[in-house]
Amino acid sequence: MPKTANQKTRILELYRFLLRESSEEHPLTVAEIGEHLEAIGMPANRKTVMDDLHALSDAGVDLLSARGKGGGYFIGAREFESAELKLLIDAVQSSRFISESKSRALIGKLLGQTSRHEEKHLGRSVYVAGRVKSENTELFYTVDVIHTAILSDRSISFLYYDWTEGHRQEARHGGKRYLVSPCMLSWDNEFYYLLAYDGESDSLRHYRVDKMRRIRSEDTPRQGRALWERICQNPAAYENELFGKFAGEETTVLLSVDRSLAGVIVDRFGEDLPFLSDGDGAGTFRVSVKVRVSPVFLSWVMQFGARMRILSPESVRREMRELAQKILDSHGEL
Repeated sequence: MPKTANQKTRILELYRFLLRESSEEHPLTVAEIGEHLEAIGMPANRKTVMDDLHALSDAGVDLLSARGKGGGYFIGAREFESAELKLLIDAVQSSRFISESKSRALIGKLLGQTSRHEEKHLGRSVYVAGRVKSENTELFYTVDVIHTAILSDRSISFLYYDWTEGHRQEARHGGKRYLVSPCMLSWDNEFYYLLAYDGESDSLRHYRVDKMRRIRSEDTPRQGRALWERICQNPAAYENELFGKFAGEETTVLLSVDRSLAGVIVDRFGEDLPFLSDGDGAGTFRVSVKVRVSPVFLSWVMQFGARMRILSPESVRREMRELAQKILDSHGEL
């Protein structure tokens, strides 16, 4: 092997070795580095190792040295800090739509981004078994097909499954494939959703990605552009209108809200929504929100009891009264 090629391979191996084996608490000496290179068939003397370390530093690697007894070299700044890796690991292990086996595989890859010593520390906090997880092992393939279809402006088809009383999964519509035009993917309430145009109903629908099976891209171009193009330009605004992915009729609703719920309104609708004061002595304020009215929205208001009331429009007030009455009737005497 030519000397320059051997040198490049050796420097690459040195970088990998430092990434996995070194840390501030565990710096590597020149002798330890030389022993490792020797063990894998890349002999290197002290000068060679020092030259390679300087080359890594000159290339922008944050290579630090610890002085004194037990000193040596270690990688400082990395692609991911420990706190960032912990955040990503927590997100993966708590995600219901990622299967247990895929969660373990992803976490293993994330742990591989830090040193072996830090991996042991982070690995102790990993807990996946026993969590509620999706059993859909096709999910990552499904997401890839959806992204590709959106980029290539293609429709997709798939089977859509629900759980039955017997704890079995059963395809909806007697196993008929859904044919839709994908618009965008979103993550809400611990699940991944696809927003897509359904030609049969001429409307936008949400589909839980973990319930989709045997997806494939179709040759037909996407349809319903007039309905979803505006949403794709400002998906955050559209998501704020939705409650539980129920795409009801878009309506401006005036709410009377107890002052103790100001944080709830900000968390749901954002910081820029103006509050209308009911006066210094009042314990309430009013706020106009643009939402897609559905039973989920009405139930969201209902959970706050008398601390949140719908003032207008009357049609939504009537829907609230009807829903409340149905709930009362269903909880009558058995």
